[in-house]
Amino acid sequence: GSNEVASSYFFRLDNEFVVDATYKGNLARFINHSCDPACVARIMTIDGAKRILFYARRDIRKGEEITYDYKFPHENDPTKKIKCFC
Repeated sequence: GSNEVASSYFFRLDNEFVVDATYKGNLARFINHSCDPACVARIMTIDGAKRILFYARRDIRKGEEITYDYKFPHENDPTKKIKCFC
């Protein structure tokens, strides 16, 4: 069997640091992308450490998937742009 990971769970904190929750992290690592998301992600410094916080942009219905905009890089070259499936 292969030990390859099919997905990645990266979140850029700033120009220097990226959180990699591929193998360890809480359930927030499974929040999916949407171009019209229910939440917005914000980075705040709390007690000297950078933290990722998710805020609801609107009321979220029971059973609704939690989503936020991953802010994929905008590329002019269509062969390099990450395709959105929203």
